Amino acid sequence: MIDILYNGGMRLQKQTKQDPWIVAVSGGSDSMALLHMCMQVDIKVIAAHMNYQKRESAKRDMKGVMAYCEVHHIPCEVRYQNEPCTENFQAFARRQRYTFFHELIQRYHAKGVLVAHQLDDHLETYLMQQKRGAIPAYYGIKERSELFGCLVVRPLLSYTKQELMAYCAHHHVPYWLDESNLSDQYTRNRIRHTYIDGMSDAQKHQMMFTIQAENQRLAQLRQEAVMFFSTWRKDCASLLALPQALIDTVLHHWLKQECNIHVSAKELASMRSLLLQSGNGQRTTQAYQFHKEYGILSLIPHPQDIQADSYAYTYADITMLHPLTTPYYSLSDQGDVIEGVTLYPDDFPITIRSPKPGDAITLRYGTKKLNRFFIDRKIPKQERQIWPIMVNQAGEIIFIAKLGCDISHFSNNPSVFVLK
Repeated sequence: MIDILYNGGMRLQKQTKQDPWIVAVSGGSDSMALLHMCMQVDIKVIAAHMNYQKRESAKRDMKGVMAYCEVHHIPCEVRYQNEPCTENFQAFARRQRYTFFHELIQRYHAKGVLVAHQLDDHLETYLMQQKRGAIPAYYGIKERSELFGCLVVRPLLSYTKQELMAYCAHHHVPYWLDESNLSDQYTRNRIRHTYIDGMSDAQKHQMMFTIQAENQRLAQLRQEAVMFFSTWRKDCASLLALPQALIDTVLHHWLKQECNIHVSAKELASMRSLLLQSGNGQRTTQAYQFHKEYGILSLIPHPQDIQADSYAYTYADITMLHPLTTPYYSLSDQGDVIEGVTLYPDDFPITIRSPKPGDAITLRYGTKKLNRFFIDRKIPKQERQIWPIMVNQAGEIIFIAKLGCDISHFSNNPSVFVLK
C-alpha cells in the first residue's frame, strides 16, 4: 500500500485490483491534482471532461485536459453539452455530467467516479445549507455517495484549495482557471468570496470538525426518529412529548418517506405550530397536505394529484362479487359481521362509490347520517373522501363500510363482505 503525502498529505491508496475509475476532470487545479495523484499510485483511470460551451475559455480547458491525457497515455472522454437548459443551470449541469459519468462507468466496467471536491467546497456547501435553513440528509459533502446510479468517491475533502494549487505547482501539473468562479452571480461564489477566502487553514479545519459533529448529531437523531416512527400511531400527544429537535427529525423522516422531499427548518416550524394549536387543522403545500384531526396526524403526498370525488364501481350481478381488491376496498367471502351484506336479485346492479353530501343509512336503531358517523369515529378528512358506500339499483344506500348494512340487508348468511 502506497500513500501520496504532500504538504499535510493527500491519501490515495495503490490499487491491487486494476478495476478502472472514472475521474471527473474539469481542468481546474483540484481535478488536475486528483488526476496526477491517481497516476502516481498507478490507479487505472479514464478522464471524463464535460464541455458546457458556456464561456469562451471552455474550449481552452478541454484542449488542455485532452493534451495532458495524451502525453500521459490516459484515456480521455469528452462530452459536449448541446441540450437546451430550461431550469436552474447548476441542477441541469449536474444531471447532465452524472448521466455522462454513468454511461462511462457502464462502458468501461468502472468502479465509480472520483470527484475532486475539496475542503473549501465542503465548507461552502455547509454554509449554503445554513443560509437556506435546510435540514439535509448530510451536512456538507459526503466522502462517498450514490448519485444518478453512480458510486461517487471524493478523496480530497480534507484539503484546501490552496493546498491543491500548491500541489500542482510542486509537481508541474498544468491547470486552467474558470473565470465564472470569479463572478458573484451564483450563491456558492458569493459565500466563497465573502466567508471562505478570508478564513485561515486553522479556521477551515475547525469548521470541518464542527460539521463532523453536526453530522454525528444528525445521525443519532435520525436513528432515534426511525425507532420512534416504527411504533408511532401518528398521535399528536406522543410526538409533542419528544424534544423539539427529535420532533423535527420525525417529521422530516415522515416527509422523506411519504413524499420524497427534504424540507427547511422554517417549514418544520410551521408544521410544529399546527401540532401546538388547539382543535383540528391542516397545512397544504404542492408537495404534501398535513392534517391534524382529533389528535391524529396524517400526511397526503402531492394532494393536487388526488381526485376529490374518487370512484364508483358497478356490479351487474352476484357472480361479479368474487374476492377482489381495489385501491379503496376489498370484497371477500369472509369477514366480521359488521362487514357483511346480504344482497337480493332486485338490488342489482349495485354500485360501490365514494361518499356524497347528505348520505345516510337506515339501521335497526334509526337513520344514521354518514357525516355524523365520521365525526363520532374521528375519521380523518382524507379517508372520508374515499369511504366505501354501497348503493342498490333504486339508489338506496344499503351498506356503509365499518357502519354496516340497513335492516333489510342484514342476515346470518351475507352474500359478500366489504373490507375497508
